[in-house]
Amino acid sequence: MPRLNAIERSAEVMRFMGHCLVYWLSPQGQLREFIKLNLRVALTVAIPALGVAPLITLALGQFQTWAVMLTQTVTSFVLFPLSVLLSILLVCGLLYIIRTCLDLRGRGRRDVY
Repeated sequence: MPRLNAIERSAEVMRFMGHCLVYWLSPQGQLREFIKLNLRVALTVAIPALGVAPLITLALGQFQTWAVMLTQTVTSFVLFPLSVLLSILLVCGLLYIIRTCLDLRGRGRRDVY
């Protein structure tokens, strides 16, 4: 201790106090082994989770983007023919109404003579 400077002495005292505390809590070292085991399990679970979770999140985001694009495309493919069919039906209905009006107008004049 005498050859250590102030910072090294305080670090050594803190280390010694930590060891005394651990020994006081568990003289046979069971607590230290329990903490080591928990740290190993936590690292074993955390490293793959932190490595794989962003990739899964990215894949799900891409899947969502593709699903939205596919939905819009299918909607366009369905709505365009329906709108064309509706336009054709409206034009046919309009022509039928015009023809019916002209026929009624023409019949009305024949009845007068």
